[in-house]
Order: sequence, then structure tokens, then C-alpha cells
Amino acid sequence: MSAGDERDLPTPANLPRWQIYGLVALLLLLSNVPMVCLVVLWPEPADLAGPTRLHLLDWSWTVSPERRILLCVALCGLLGGSIRMLLRIRGDFISPEVRKWHIPWYFLTPPIGAILALGFYLVVRGGFFATPTSAENVNVFAFGGTGVLVGLFAEVATDRLEGAFGGAFSARDRQTQDSSHQGESTGRGGGQP
Repeated sequence: MSAGDERDLPTPANLPRWQIYGLVALLLLLSNVPMVCLVVLWPEPADLAGPTRLHLLDWSWTVSPERRILLCVALCGLLGGSIRMLLRIRGDFISPEVRKWHIPWYFLTPPIGAILALGFYLVVRGGFFATPTSAENVNVFAFGGTGVLVGLFAEVATDRLEGAFGGAFSARDRQTQDSSHQGESTGRGGGQP
């Protein structure tokens, strides 16, 4: 038996090729959903002046401009997560072994991207714009593009944010403890000659 034949044999930890192709087909289908929804839901400038009626397949509903922007940012994050998922699949499937424990991560990546994109939008919109900005004045393209990038680089972003916040809060806690210890020693020693 040659090395190429051994690689094609499924092992308990690996997936058979037919399951791999089925998984790729399903994930490709799912990754196109946010793209189609974005094309349908993307607002025109006039749409941000007031509530509009949206039609998607057999559903129809009225949505405010703010909610429409939130939907678009979430879909952009979902799209970025889908891109990341497809890149990961490509890398994993090029390798000779595709592990079953990789599969849940493929399905978790796009929703994580959507959630982080929404969080980023809320932080930027609420924290960096000092005065209330109407939906008409929001650059949907900038937030949409940022949402795609946040979804695409969700892993790197969360790792960096975790490190930054962990370092900032631990340094802050150390400063608080140091200043309280100095205050105690000064308070105790201040009355004695």
C-alpha cells in the first residue's frame, strides 16, 4: 500500500471524503445567505429618512433606520465570519487529516463575527460620537466594511482585546493595592516620631 492510499483511508478521528464534500457544499450554501440578505436589505440614502417596508422571500416587515443599520452591520459581520470559515476549511481540507472536532468551529465562526461586529458598532456609535447622530448621517459603508473586517479577524481581535483588558485591569488593580498599602503605612507611621 502506498502513502497516498493510506491517506485516503478514513480513520476514527478523520472524516471520509464524501462527508467532507457534503460539509463543504453545506457551508458554501450557508455562507451565501448573508450576502444575499445584504443585497436585499442594504439601505439607499432615502431609506434612512424613516421607517421602510422590507420584503425578503415571503416575509414583509417595517423596520426603522437604526434597526436596518444594525441588521446590515450584523450581516456584514456574518459575511466576514463566513469568509474566515471558508478560508479555514480550505486550509484544513488541504491537510491530509480533517478532524471531526473541527466541524463545530466552522458553524460557530460566522455568528461570532456577527456578534462582535454588532458590539463594535455599538461601542463606536455610542462611545465615539459625542453628539447624537441621526441614522441619515451614518456612513453605512464604513460600518459595513468594518463589520466584515471584525467578522473576518474575530479570533485575532478577541485575543488582543482580552490581552489588553487583562493587562489594563491587572495593572490598575496593582496600582490600587499599592496606593492603599502606602496609605496604610503612612497613616500608621505618620503619628509616631
